[in-house]
Parts: sequence; structure tokens; C-alpha cells
Amino acid sequence: MPPLEPLLQRLARGPVVGDGAMGTYLHELGHDIRQGAEALVLRDPDAVRRVHAAFLEAGAELIETDTFGANAVSLAAQGYAGKAAEINAAAARLALAAANGHAWIAGSIGPVALAPHDEAWDEALVRAAYREQAQVLCENGVHALLLETFDDLAAILLALEEVRAATRGRLPIIAQLVFAEGHTASGIAAQEAAQRLVDAGAAVVGANCGSGLPAIRQALDGLLAGAGDRAFVSLYPNAGFPERIGGRTVYLSTPAYIAAQAAEWAGRGVRLIGGCCGTTPETIRAIHHALAALRRVPPTRVVATPGPISIAAPAVVLHPQPASTMPGGFLASLHGRLPAIAELDPPPHLEWQPVLAGARALLRAGANAISLAENPLASVRMDNFFLGAQIRRETGGQVVCHVTCRDRNSLGLQSTLLAAHAAGIQSVLAVTGDPAQRGGHSRVVSVYELTSAGLVRLVAGLNRGRSAAGRDLRGTTDFSIGVAFNSAAPNLAAETARLRRKQAEGAMFVMTQPIFTVEQARRVLEQTRLPGLRVFLGFLPPVTHKLAAYLHHEVPGIRLPEELLARLASLPDPADQQRAALDHVASLLDTLAGELDGVYLITPGNRWQALLPLLEQLRRLRG
Repeated sequence: MPPLEPLLQRLARGPVVGDGAMGTYLHELGHDIRQGAEALVLRDPDAVRRVHAAFLEAGAELIETDTFGANAVSLAAQGYAGKAAEINAAAARLALAAANGHAWIAGSIGPVALAPHDEAWDEALVRAAYREQAQVLCENGVHALLLETFDDLAAILLALEEVRAATRGRLPIIAQLVFAEGHTASGIAAQEAAQRLVDAGAAVVGANCGSGLPAIRQALDGLLAGAGDRAFVSLYPNAGFPERIGGRTVYLSTPAYIAAQAAEWAGRGVRLIGGCCGTTPETIRAIHHALAALRRVPPTRVVATPGPISIAAPAVVLHPQPASTMPGGFLASLHGRLPAIAELDPPPHLEWQPVLAGARALLRAGANAISLAENPLASVRMDNFFLGAQIRRETGGQVVCHVTCRDRNSLGLQSTLLAAHAAGIQSVLAVTGDPAQRGGHSRVVSVYELTSAGLVRLVAGLNRGRSAAGRDLRGTTDFSIGVAFNSAAPNLAAETARLRRKQAEGAMFVMTQPIFTVEQARRVLEQTRLPGLRVFLGFLPPVTHKLAAYLHHEVPGIRLPEELLARLASLPDPADQQRAALDHVASLLDTLAGELDGVYLITPGNRWQALLPLLEQLRRLRG
């Protein structure tokens, strides 16, 4: 394998793609980073390794160590006193191993958890913390040091002085400040800040984090002017301006939008572009493709000479496979109007043959696929992937197997999904899953290593032929990736924001919780009709008053209209109750037929036979 050229020489030839946010992405994947993400290199190194692998697979050519706050001062405040050297060394080794000679490694150094006005401020202690961190990272093989997210010029100059002393000029130093309206928090303009950083020995100066993309743009002119012909410029924006939605901080700028900005910046001479808070592997993938498509790159004004900064580390720029644009086997099989998914629940016992018989009858009646839940309501059921394989083999019909984040970690999920593909299953529904305690399992531990969005991302990676760690699968899976939508959510806009996130990760279709009125249906359709996303609106005939009351009062996400509940309560004969429930759903289908992408028929209390009249009605509506 040919060695990597020195980083500065590579920057002189054209823009380099950095990685995205370590901390916010770990949090998004479900990891507890309240005491800092850095300790995960000791407590859960696989989590950090997976993040590195995801960014590398997305096209990052330079990745950062998980050491942003891994200085002695900040670690002591987090309960990890005396662990700075161990954490920095482990983080550097993790990043180097993940890159495996295919990318440069930058040792991340953030500001200490003290400010000069704090009572505990001790400049000698702070200087020693920066120097120790830089020394350990350097000794463990990083190719550059990246000072990032400093909002005070004096603080970053202090850190830069100690880092240069620790490395004795052997490594290039990237120095990034947080800007607002073209100035640091202390009011220093970007141009002056860049000039002073270059004077102090920074080889790359730039901006990261802060209040969204506008803050980066407002600092760019000054950074370019201040760097002049003496240094390169780097930009690591957040994924837009952070907003609070439903009690959560979210970043709403899409990967495509950020990538378009990145191409514009590269066209102006920016040489290192990555992402900060809220940016994901899909963001980096979009930046990678945008920069790769540039036809002309302006010549650099910096003459990079190896000098004392030489990098004897191997690497070749990654060329990841682009995201798959195929719909997957299930969606590709759909033709004509009003396709229908019919639900069956796996049995809570060993007799699975009746499920096969029900699937055969529903498919024969006009269902396009059978939906199989995975331990619904955290109740123990037979494995749905086994049943899906049986249905595929015996009938040739499509199945949509639900897969939860509750029951498996990412290792188990990948194994199950690879086996499902081998068994001919061509669709999955990625869901979080009810907590194990809901099913009365007091000693069962829910996993939740991934969020549903993370699970979508994992499946999308398999469709591209890559495991979560970036390993070549020697082929690609063919899953149509579905997600759920809570039709009864009190804040449908927030539910839609989550749906957009899942679509950005690779979701292809959505199956909603049941709706019971035309007005509710149209509200849900308005929220879920996103370009490129197929919507299967959920319908459930509550065939008895007892079932209707149970659904209304005890099942999360389901609410029935009072008129329907009253109508069912007024009918003493169970047969009349079933007819009334079916008539209600049939009326909804008649009214909404011209507005629907597809239909998801949810079996009431395992009575799959109740769906047959509705499938017959759909057959007539298809014409």
C-alpha cells in the first residue's frame, strides 16, 4: 500500500473531506454521553469504532480522535481524573485502526473546562493539560492536531503555544474558532484572528460549530484574507442552526444543502471541509460527492514544503459506494393502484402453521404483502423472520418483517438481517419497539443500542453492501426499508420531523398507526407525503366493542371516535358489532381511495378473516 503523502501537500492539491460530529452522533445512536463522549474509548470502544467506520465509509479522508474534552482538567470534572494519557492513547489507536491506512488522523483538542475568570483557574495547570494531551496524541501516531470549538482567541493561542512546544513542529496544527457575525465572542474579527493564529504557527485556520451555516459564511472572507498565502482554511459547520422541537435539540439543514455550501466554499479556496454538531455520515457522504464533482479547484496560495512536518503514515483516499437508489424487492414488486399490506401476528406458541394458512388466504384475496410484527407490545412470539421465510417459500408472496431496536444490539441485528436476505425476505419495518417492561418482563433488559433512524441507516448500509463497520459483504441486500408513523401523536409536526430524519437515513416507505376518521386520515397524509416516500395508511376494524374499548383505552397511539365506540356498544350481537366495524372502515376506504398511495390493513385481535371483505373491496376499487 503506498504511503499517504504529507497532509499539507495533499491540501495544496485540492480540498480534503473531514468527518462529522462524534459526540452528537454517538448520542443519536443511543449512547450516554452525559459524562463526556471521550470515556467511551475505554468503556465502549466498539461504539467509537463504529462512528469512525461510518464516517470513513461515507468518504471522510481525515477523521478526528474522540478526544475533544480529553484533557486532564476537563476529565477530572467528569470523574476521570488521572485518565487523560490512557484515554488519549486509546482514542488515537482506535482511530488509526479504524482508518487502517486509508485516511489521515487528526488529534482533537478542545478547550479546557475552565475559563480565566473561574476561581479554580490555574494557568500552569491548563498549560500542562494541553501539553500532556498533545504529547500523548503525537506519541500514538496521529498525523495532525486539531484545536477546535474555541470561542476565545487568547485561549486558543495559549493552547497552540503548548501544542507546538509538545510536538516540536513535527505535526501540522489546525486551529478552529467559533464565530458569530464574523467575530469571536470577544469581538475579534475573523481576519485578525486568522492572522494571529498563523503567526503563532497554525498551518490551517478555520471555523467550526457556532450558530449555524450563516456564521460560517460570515467568517469566510476574513479567514481567507487572514490566511493569505501562509496557511490553508478549514470549515466544519453544524448541520444548520440548532432548534428545540419537542424538548429535543435538532439540526434541520439537510446533507444536500450542506454539501452545496461545501462545494461553494471549496470553489473559493477552502481546503478542509467536515462537519460539527448534528452532522452525520450522510452529511459527509454528500460533501464527499459534491467535492468529487468539482471540475475546477482554485490554485492554493500556500507552498507546502515537507520541512520538519513529514508524515510517514500509509493511506489511500476512500472511494465508498454511493447510496443505493433502488426501491428494494418489495416496492419494486408493486404495480397498479391501492397496494395493500395485511397484518398477521406470529403465534405465542409452537403452532405456526395457521399463520401460514392465513397468509396464503390473505395473499390470494389480494394482499400484496404480509406484515409480521416482532414481539408486539413486548409479548413473546415466535420469530417473525422464520415465519416470513416460510411464507416466502410456500406462497412466493412478499412479507414485511418488523425489526425492533429493543431486542438486539447492532451485531445481532446485522446477523439477523443477513440471514433474512438469504431467506428471500425483501422488506423490513424499522421500529423502536415497546419497552420490555410493558410485557411484564421485570428482569428483561431492553437493548436500544440504536434508534429507529440508526436502524434505518444500518439497513441502508447493508443495501449498499457494507456492514456497520464498513466491511464488504460480497453482495448487497435488497430490502425495501419501511418505518412507522404515529397517527395519534399529539404533535404531528414533530412526528413528521422524525420521519424526515428517517427518510434521510434511507427509509423508503411508511406504515402508519390506524386512523379512524377521514379528517384524521387527511391530516396524516398531509404530514407523511414526502417526495420519494410511499405511504401505507393504517386501517383497523375493531370487530367487537370489547376490542374497541381496549384499543382506545390501553394501546398507545390508538384513539377511536366516540361515535364508533357508542355504535359498537349499542349492538349486543357480536356479529352485528363486526359488521358495523367493517362498514366503518369500508366507508373510509371508499372516501379516501383517490388519495391513497397504499393501504395497511391491521388484523383485529388475530382475526385475519375479518380483513377478507376489505381486501375484496380494495380489489373492486382498483378497477
